[in-house]
Amino acid sequence: MAGHFAGVVSASDSVVGASRLSRVARGLREPWSVPEIARELRDGLAAPFAPGGRSDLSSLVTHAAGWLDLDLAREEAEEGAIAAIDALWSSIWAPGAAPSPGALVNEELLEQLSAYMAACHDALDDVAAALSDEERVVLRRNFPDWCEAWYRGHFPKSEVTPAQAALLEQFKGLARKVDRARLLAVAARVARLADPVLLATLGRRLSGTVRTNARVDGFSGDVVATAGGGAESRVVLLGTGRTTVTGRAALVIDLGGDDVWNRAAVVDSSEARVSVVLELQGNDRYETTAPGPAYAAGGVALLVDAKGKDRYESARLGQGSSVLGFAALLDLDGADRYAAHDFVQGFTFGGAAFLLDRAGDDVYEAWAYAQGAGCGNGVSACVDGGGDDRYRANGRWPDVYGDSGPDSFHGASQGYCTGFRDGIRLAGGIAALIDLGDGRDDYESGNFSQGGGYYFSFGLMYDGGGDDVNRGCRYSQGFGVHQACGIRWDAGGDDHYATRCAANCGSAWDQGVGWLVDEAGDDVYEVGGLALGGTANSGVAVLLDLGGNDRYGGGGGVESQGGSGDSSYHQFQAIGALIDLGGGKDSYTRKERGDDRILTGDWYGIFVDAREKSVEKLLDPKALQRLLAAPREPPEKPARKRDANQP
Repeated sequence: MAGHFAGVVSASDSVVGASRLSRVARGLREPWSVPEIARELRDGLAAPFAPGGRSDLSSLVTHAAGWLDLDLAREEAEEGAIAAIDALWSSIWAPGAAPSPGALVNEELLEQLSAYMAACHDALDDVAAALSDEERVVLRRNFPDWCEAWYRGHFPKSEVTPAQAALLEQFKGLARKVDRARLLAVAARVARLADPVLLATLGRRLSGTVRTNARVDGFSGDVVATAGGGAESRVVLLGTGRTTVTGRAALVIDLGGDDVWNRAAVVDSSEARVSVVLELQGNDRYETTAPGPAYAAGGVALLVDAKGKDRYESARLGQGSSVLGFAALLDLDGADRYAAHDFVQGFTFGGAAFLLDRAGDDVYEAWAYAQGAGCGNGVSACVDGGGDDRYRANGRWPDVYGDSGPDSFHGASQGYCTGFRDGIRLAGGIAALIDLGDGRDDYESGNFSQGGGYYFSFGLMYDGGGDDVNRGCRYSQGFGVHQACGIRWDAGGDDHYATRCAANCGSAWDQGVGWLVDEAGDDVYEVGGLALGGTANSGVAVLLDLGGNDRYGGGGGVESQGGSGDSSYHQFQAIGALIDLGGGKDSYTRKERGDDRILTGDWYGIFVDAREKSVEKLLDPKALQRLLAAPREPPEKPARKRDANQP
């Protein structure tokens, strides 16, 4: 099997070329490595949530560059523009709980921050150096049109016009030209503005700024002062009163107050390639029907909200989304609500995008392509640090198949990424939904969601524990399809997994790799077909449950509960495995499955229910001898069937 998948990866060289990411290739070549790759992603994405209040966003950017196979060290060593940014930062940075007597404050600090933003703006010019003037305009202005075309193409009967089809292909071409190493090198410098020490002292360092009562277009309310002359360098300082913001600036610092933001950290034109908002406290509202907040097209956007119960309401694109750019929304405290349409909440096309919420009982609501989702070979994630949270991405985009059952919709969210295997072929990337806490969380999404990948992608959904509810549909909860990897990983708790139709809970189709790992708890699985360690067409699928009294319901066919179906696509068999360790009283709907037994099939189905609490103990010769002595039934041979699951 390893040799077959190695051939799949090698054959992709001539199809997707350099757009394929090394970690995706490893997950396909070595299907057993998928949990290890997932652990690396989880730990890297947790960098802004490190203990002791340290929110290291710059470290996350460095991790993201590595996941995209980019060498930032070489980029930084060879480019004078990066050195110039670093030199400016050395005069801004003032470590310690109380700034040193020589630290810049007030007007001088604002001016130096203005120079810093201008230097970042100038360094980003080379990101699009390979693009023509016309292509630069398309990148910065036309991605909302691309999103509409992609949406229309997901109807059961496509409604895409020739012009929309051409735009879909054009952006795939642009993805091959953008300099992402330069992009993330600059993004790592912009991310320094989210340093918790800087945020904690910034109010004191600016408290003596002389109020100029400056009038700035698009800022109505408590404007204290400004610095810088153009959109690429302008810094606006807001006071503790209420302010409404609709205008542009390179950097906005708000000292407090309950503010209304109709525009916050948005890069969508050539006027400014970087936009940052530092909101230090207050119960704020971010409301817009235009892209934003925290949206970047070919540039860098950063929104940090340090404190308060905030409400984010967006339409299409925002709340940490980018196209061939970098965007991050970092909310450090408070019970927050995120509501949006699609392509939001940690979404990217070929760039990097993050929604990071450190604490609180939060609500995330969207239609599709949200909460850790991507198109093309970028990296995107929605990461929550703790609390009882609710995630929903469902109810709007139609079921592209038209036959997934009543009330079925397309979701493409919650740790899902897709590549493009038609037209200009572009490999997928990495997408993740990470909930680091052990709260009682509720997840719901439509088709293609909750830890899955499509066409040379890697998707991860991780929950840190607690009694959770997971609702999915077709292709959900740990799946890989068309040469891709996906994993749904839960650290513990009594969890409920409910899905419909097919390809769920550790499933794989067409040379894909799908995992579901549940570390502990009394779990309930209610699924459709091709599920629970079920596979077909030369895939590898594993469900690993490490303890508890579990109930496996539905999915009773030969391609489920540790089984393999027809593999006529490539004339090479598949591996489907259900492994339940740690004892407990478990129940199964498939014939002959039960406690304390091992079953194998001629079609590479593997079923293990054992008392041992780890794979290492299971592989002890005495343990294997005991299991193998149990009665075995003849394997069920799958019948050939037509491709009902073809995306």
